[in-house]
Amino acid sequence: MRAKIIIPMVVCLLLLGGCAGSKDANNSNKTETMDQNKVYGINEEWVVDGEWKLKITDVKVTTKRNQFSKDTPVEVVVVNYTYENLGYKGDMQELFMVPDTVVDGAKKVVSTYPVGVDKYPKETPEGASCDAQEAYGLTVASDKIQITFEKYGSKVKKNYKATFEVPITK
Repeated sequence: MRAKIIIPMVVCLLLLGGCAGSKDANNSNKTETMDQNKVYGINEEWVVDGEWKLKITDVKVTTKRNQFSKDTPVEVVVVNYTYENLGYKGDMQELFMVPDTVVDGAKKVVSTYPVGVDKYPKETPEGASCDAQEAYGLTVASDKIQITFEKYGSKVKKNYKATFEVPITK
């Protein structure tokens, strides 16, 4: 008699638990998908829970040029950003963040430009933060640029991506 009562109860619990788990997983994926599609602005934080937090604080035009560079950009900008390690633990190095893609006003992907910056990105241990700069040579004078960061998570093994569209201070 007990087996007739216990077996259906166990089956119901397993079915209900499986449905609840699927619902949570689907809601989690929807949130991540929405975040992946969000375009961040200046001083808006991109947070990946338990991994990192990143924001772009400023993008400024500089008149500095590198006399030894073969590149002749129309405009050079310095991107100032900050990131904090919220728990990222890499296999080879601690958290290190640099922009993956920068697109100027002509919709051209641009490269870093070798002009002196004061704050280089550094490997950042858990609980610490880093203020960093990168310089880019633009093909046209631009009012804003698009900056994309991508990083593979250390806890949830997936690629995270954020796009920032930020104004340039002249």
